[in-house]
Amino acid sequence: MAKKFSPAIQSAMQHYAQLSEDLNKVCDNPKLVELRQQALKQFMQTGFPTRRDENWGYTNLTGFMQTHFKLEGLSQVAMSDIAAFLPTYPATRIVMVDGWFSEDLSDDLAGLSNGLSLETASDLFEIQDYVESMLRQQDAMTSEPFALLNTLLMNDGFNLQVSKNTAIEMPIFVLHVQTQNQHISNLRNRVVVEENAEITLVQSFVSLSDASEFVSMTNVVTEIDIAENARFKQVIMQQQNEQSYYFNNQFIKQHSNSTFNTFYTGVGSLTSRHQNYVEMSGDHIETSQNSACYATDNQTVDSRTYTGHNQLHGNSQQLHKYVLDGEAVGVFNGMIKVARGAQKTDGQMDNKNLLLSKTAKMDCKPQLEIYADDVKCSHGSATGQIAADQIFYLQARGIKRPQAIQMITEAFLLEPVETINHPDIRDWITGILSSKLNTNNG
Repeated sequence: MAKKFSPAIQSAMQHYAQLSEDLNKVCDNPKLVELRQQALKQFMQTGFPTRRDENWGYTNLTGFMQTHFKLEGLSQVAMSDIAAFLPTYPATRIVMVDGWFSEDLSDDLAGLSNGLSLETASDLFEIQDYVESMLRQQDAMTSEPFALLNTLLMNDGFNLQVSKNTAIEMPIFVLHVQTQNQHISNLRNRVVVEENAEITLVQSFVSLSDASEFVSMTNVVTEIDIAENARFKQVIMQQQNEQSYYFNNQFIKQHSNSTFNTFYTGVGSLTSRHQNYVEMSGDHIETSQNSACYATDNQTVDSRTYTGHNQLHGNSQQLHKYVLDGEAVGVFNGMIKVARGAQKTDGQMDNKNLLLSKTAKMDCKPQLEIYADDVKCSHGSATGQIAADQIFYLQARGIKRPQAIQMITEAFLLEPVETINHPDIRDWITGILSSKLNTNNG
């Protein structure tokens, strides 16, 4: 039986179907047209999710459905416009404006370190072999509606590759900036870290305008392949304005003896959803996934992880913390799945949440699915408010109540930040989180 959709969902689906058809009319690569059409066919069958869908029961998309985002070209942005969002530490700078690579605002790609290459997806989409490789990987994304939407609207992004036995010391900093109202930034990225290579990638998502009428959408899919003995470190900061939407799906495949360390901070957007799908496809793999999220007013912040232990001696660690104020809604869903034969697995997942108001809500679903018998796995979740005796302890030492609450909240939220082992990046994230907490609770 065909799935039935509400008029609002049908209208939104038809809008994005038309955008996809418009892209295909000016596309010279038949394989890319085929890929978009395949995704469109699947998308029209599954549609956008509603709260009746189990994985979307707590994430409200009503406002998103009512805004039909457009897909425009690159707008004009000066370096002075983005200066406040750039890092204070040494990094190779890549700037994406409204979903498009900006050559003028980015560092010279020809001057990258030996063993490091970065190409724009728009250039690679003209190569049939590259798109054919994407066709083969599309099955993993069919269950995610926004991943399908990303595929049918593919237009730009970046492809980052680190050669074998290469260690890139300077981080790559990618700034994603939204400048146009009611615009969708649709980014398709790929990261390949070859054998015994190492790199750190930092991504920041921002809006140039904080005006109440400025609404934008970011929809990202990133495919990450980490080869044997390779090490990939990643930090993502999402601080778009509080009227916008953010959806990010990451599909990560690790090989034997590789290390993946990712940290996500979500403090912006009206509705945000960040998801990692990690497949540990080798022995002796290390994976660390951590996050610190803050939401207030009527924001919804949703973060999810899937960690598949598929071979021997896999080790995964997770710590996810939320602070919620006003009428904010937080959602955490984590799954650790241990396959048959994945013995000696060590999988740990912890979620802790602090509610600063009586109207804030947190929905948690940590899960374990284990098919091996020689494993050490645990998961936990706890939600509560600041204990009165903690506030009293600080007040008894001359600290006023607002400052006491601020100190306790900041100490709570910043714990996962300590998992970032690059001191300059850690300080940068700490500064943004502390500033956000001070602005809203000061």
